[in-house]
Amino acid sequence: MIRPIALVLALGLAGCAAQTEAPPVPPLAAQGNRTPAYNAIEGAAEAFGNPASLQGRPALAAVAVSRLEWSAEAVAADRSFYIFSAVTAPALSAARWEVRHALGISTDAPPAVVIAGMEQAAAALNRGDSAAAAAALPPPVFSPDTLARLANMPRMPQANLATRRAQRDIEFGRQEDWDFP
Repeated sequence: MIRPIALVLALGLAGCAAQTEAPPVPPLAAQGNRTPAYNAIEGAAEAFGNPASLQGRPALAAVAVSRLEWSAEAVAADRSFYIFSAVTAPALSAARWEVRHALGISTDAPPAVVIAGMEQAAAALNRGDSAAAAAALPPPVFSPDTLARLANMPRMPQANLATRRAQRDIEFGRQEDWDFP
């Protein structure tokens, strides 16, 4: 009787270990002068904190979305991100929903699909190939006007707050640790 319980515990722990691995940082989202994770989080915070800087620049907006998608997945999945507040992962998840809703992206699409589409669209736009960018964002995951929406990124308060929280956490550590007895 002890063996089945031990097996269940071992399998349960193995399942937990598999869920704590963060996905790799996408190539465009990782670009910057620091570590890829820091670049992704910092870049998302800067983009969603100043959406006017993205107006008419859909490639940059697509990279910002890729960065947010990755951040939401990585902070929630990787327990090595012990520096993040307990509310950061849920805030990033809510921000992801807000951004997907605003840009016409299916709210139940797998994050990897959204990241790949955004990265491919941004790369195509950087090459000046708008047809390839549109092809990188196919229905039903993306609405037919997602590319146009990227060019006119609206202000998204939840995305701004969540990415700023993640930026603060990665820079200064968890706010819960700031309180000293």
